[in-house]
Amino acid sequence: MTAPNKAEANETEGLLQQIQALESEVRGVVKAQLQLAGMETRRAGESFVRMVALGVIASCLILSAWGALVVAAVAIVVNSAVLSLTTALIVVSACHLGIALYIIKYIKRRSRDLLFSKTSSSF
Repeated sequence: MTAPNKAEANETEGLLQQIQALESEVRGVVKAQLQLAGMETRRAGESFVRMVALGVIASCLILSAWGALVVAAVAIVVNSAVLSLTTALIVVSACHLGIALYIIKYIKRRSRDLLFSKTSSSF
């Protein structure tokens, strides 16, 4: 080989080494990013489970407090001889059912907003 050919060969060899080093560096960065994404996904999942569990506990506490307030209200009404126990319980049950039906109707009305009607009609 002549001197220019040796120089070209060395230059090509150096370029190949740089490409291999770059490839190794890119693989390392991608691997690190995937590991980070995996760890963050796990952390987010654990936080979500914790939030749901605490939400369930809070809901149970709210429901038991509401039940205690309703029982106290019924006891006050019955003790003051305004209504009998049966009538007071029927009134409370009717109120709860009426509110629940109103909420269900409201949810059904709002569920139409989930259909992307404007987007669907544009196709």
